[in-house]
Amino acid sequence: MVFKLLPFAAALLAAAVTLPAQADTEQARKLLAEGRAGQALRVLDEQLAGSPQDAEARFLRGLALSRTGRREEAIENFKKLSSDYPQLPEPYNNLAVIYAQQGDYEKARKALESALATHPSYATAHENLGDIYAALASASYGRALSLDDGDRGSARQKLRVLEQLSGTGAVTASVAPSSTDGQPTQERAAETTTTAAETDATMAPPAQAPAAPTSGSERATRERISAAVYDWAQAWQDQNLDAYLAAYAPDFQPAGGLSREAWEAQRRDRVGSPDSIRVRVRNPDIEIVNDERARVTFEQEYESDSYSDVTNKVLDLRRAGNRWLILRETTR
Repeated sequence: MVFKLLPFAAALLAAAVTLPAQADTEQARKLLAEGRAGQALRVLDEQLAGSPQDAEARFLRGLALSRTGRREEAIENFKKLSSDYPQLPEPYNNLAVIYAQQGDYEKARKALESALATHPSYATAHENLGDIYAALASASYGRALSLDDGDRGSARQKLRVLEQLSGTGAVTASVAPSSTDGQPTQERAAETTTTAAETDATMAPPAQAPAAPTSGSERATRERISAAVYDWAQAWQDQNLDAYLAAYAPDFQPAGGLSREAWEAQRRDRVGSPDSIRVRVRNPDIEIVNDERARVTFEQEYESDSYSDVTNKVLDLRRAGNRWLILRETTR
C-alpha cells in the first residue's frame, strides 16, 4: 500500500475568510519545497503568532510538523483545522495519511470517511479508502495465519492476492498552492491541477500484523527516520534536486568510488532529465543501530518515462540534530 499527501485545495480559504497573500506563508511554502521543514515551521510559528486564524499557514504548519517527525503535533494541528472547517475534506485526508504511516488503519479509515462525508465526489479519498481497506484485510489475514497452526491455505492465498493488488494503490496529503491575487478559487486544486508526480506517494507501511509496542522515545525516533526516507523519496519523485541532495549527509560516501562532486553531477542529470519519475518504497524495515545511526532496508520501485526497475535498497542514516541524513546508499 502506498500512502501519499494531497495538494492543499485553495478552496479552503473560500470557506473561511478571504485573506491577502502573506509573504511569510510564501516563504514557508518555498522552504517546504526545498526540504527545509524545520525552518518553515519557525516561519509559520511567527506568522501564526500575529495571525492565529490564518488557515493556509495552519495547514502548512501541519505539513511541516509531520515532515520533522512531530506527527502527534501534526495530528492535533489537522484535528483543530478540521474542527474549524468541518466542510473541507483536505485536513481529514492528511490525518488519514499520518495515521496510515503510523499503522493505525482504523483511525485512517474514519478520517477518510469524514472526508467523504463532506465531499462525496472526492475521488482521491475514495481511492485512499480502498487502500486502507486492503491494508486492514492484509493485517487480518496475516493475524489469522500467525494464530492458527492448522491449514490456512485460503488466508495465505488471499494475502498473496492483496499483496499483488497493493502495487496500484495510493493515499495522499496536501501542499497549499500559491495565490497570485490573494483570492481563493472555487475549484479544488487537488483535483484539477495536481500532476502525477505530486499525487503519488512514496512510503508503504508493511502489510502485516502490528509489531510489538515500543517506547515513546523509540517510536518518535522511528517516525523521524521514516519521515526522512519518505521526504527523500518524495523529493526524488518530484525532481526537486535541492531537497533531494539535502537528504544526504555532507560526508555521504557514493558507491563505485565516485567523488561527491561527480556523484552530484550524475544525480542532477539522472533526477532532472526524465519528463516524470515515480518512486515507491515498499515494506521498509527500520533498524536503529544506536542513538546516532540507523539502517532502513526496503524494496524500491522506480519508473520514469524511459526506464523502470525494482531493486532492494539499503540506506544507512546518521542523526544530524533533529534530522536523519543518508550516509550510505546500497543496492542489492
